[in-house]
Amino acid sequence: MRIHTRTSSKAAALLAALSTIVLLAGCGTSDPTDQDTTTPAAEVSASAPATEEPTEEQSEAASPAPDTSTTPTGEPSGEPTASEPAEAGMCTAADLSAVVETPMGAGGAGTVERTLILSNASDAECTMTGYPGVSYVDAAEAQVGAPADREPGVEVPTVVLEPGQSAIATLLQTNAQNYGDECNLTDTTGVRIYPPGATDSLIALQESVGCTAEDIVLMTVGPMVAM
Repeated sequence: MRIHTRTSSKAAALLAALSTIVLLAGCGTSDPTDQDTTTPAAEVSASAPATEEPTEEQSEAASPAPDTSTTPTGEPSGEPTASEPAEAGMCTAADLSAVVETPMGAGGAGTVERTLILSNASDAECTMTGYPGVSYVDAAEAQVGAPADREPGVEVPTVVLEPGQSAIATLLQTNAQNYGDECNLTDTTGVRIYPPGATDSLIALQESVGCTAEDIVLMTVGPMVAM
């Protein structure tokens, strides 16, 4: 009789345990529609293929080739074009030498036509346009009397002087003795010359006689022209 009682008790305990398991399993089951179908970002990142960094050789191969096409001027588009040559600088006294020449048979008691010659004594090309400034000077290189007037009504060209080349101007000189006592005669040793547009001067030797009177003009000069 005791043995039967123990067997019944064990069966009852086993049945209770099974009931508990079934109850717990039912509580843990959820509706499939309630589950979150969103894939976590970490899983997406892990599943996506990694982007491979290009190697140096691949970068060079992908770079476009340099443009070697030509511009309308015929020069390669990547190269600078040649610039126009710079214009020659203005002749200054420092670039020049000067002389006053008297043509054969030009002497006389009135006005004498002489030739003023300016030569490029430098090693570079230079230009001049216009009239030189001319005046008499004494032995101390001080100006004597009025400067030369300009010859009117003549063409004024631009002269380009290569090293060693010369330009000339007509220089008319009137005899100072023609003006008598009002002239106040003074010996001169040369003429001071300002090249056209220049602010420095040079002296061409020429012994003569000038007037210290400022209202008497003894010279007239023409523009510089090619020799």
